[in-house]
Amino acid sequence: MSTIKTDVKIQFKNGRKFKVNIESYASAQDVVQDFQNREVRHSNYDMKNESYSKSWDGVNSYNEALELMRLGYQPTVDKLQETLKANKLGTGKRISFENNVHGFAPIVPLALKGVPNSMVNMTMKPIKCKVINVYYDMGINADASSEDIIKAGQKLLGTIIELEKQGYRFNLYAIQAFSGEKDADILCVKVKSSDKPIDLKRISFPLTHPAFFRVIGFDWQGRSPITKYRGDGRGRALTSEIDDSLAKEFAEQAFGDNSVYLSCRSIKRRNEKYIKEVLTNDKSNNR
Repeated sequence: MSTIKTDVKIQFKNGRKFKVNIESYASAQDVVQDFQNREVRHSNYDMKNESYSKSWDGVNSYNEALELMRLGYQPTVDKLQETLKANKLGTGKRISFENNVHGFAPIVPLALKGVPNSMVNMTMKPIKCKVINVYYDMGINADASSEDIIKAGQKLLGTIIELEKQGYRFNLYAIQAFSGEKDADILCVKVKSSDKPIDLKRISFPLTHPAFFRVIGFDWQGRSPITKYRGDGRGRALTSEIDDSLAKEFAEQAFGDNSVYLSCRSIKRRNEKYIKEVLTNDKSNNR
């Protein structure tokens, strides 16, 4: 059901050392299926016996979180449906038409007048085919509201839809980390493959809803064999230990070449231009 890597060592250029344990899943549903066969290892982390708050967890019950995972988070689907529809219809078209001295069809009135540019010519804009592996860390400290997490995920997803219109292709992973000063336990879930179109129903909950982190992720922390007990709290967000200046080094050593790390915390403080800059490594998309 999952792939586990333990004691993955990260060596930063500044001399700092960090270590991570990573459990990876092919889908969000696989995470929940694993729960059925796992006992709670840390009693303080038993999510089925927790009380929930809509303003912080985003749901009122554990079962509501499972239902959202099954059905998708409709507000995100509605918000991005038009953008995705425009994408499928070819907004930001690769094909354009222009008057030229050569082409596939004459413009009869211009040809009769002897105008040189009397043919319709078609040009096709080349697209970039690079596949980028994006690891989006929706883990964030407790002072972030449910709405903060939703908005950040929607910004990321909207930007990815826009970039795919331009020819970029993404493998997209939703991750969350429970960190200490020198190490972290990471849940990694693949939510989109580069060779598949975006399925908003399937992707909306694990990418944009706080319950995927504060209910499903917390439950994973209590049951996974790779996690350790981090006290009455849950540990810190990874961004408390790995800031933006170390993100590229971290992503490539933890997840492999051509990997990009983006966090909910960073997106919350910035805008879509920042997301594009990180995803495309294009400094012209400056903040």
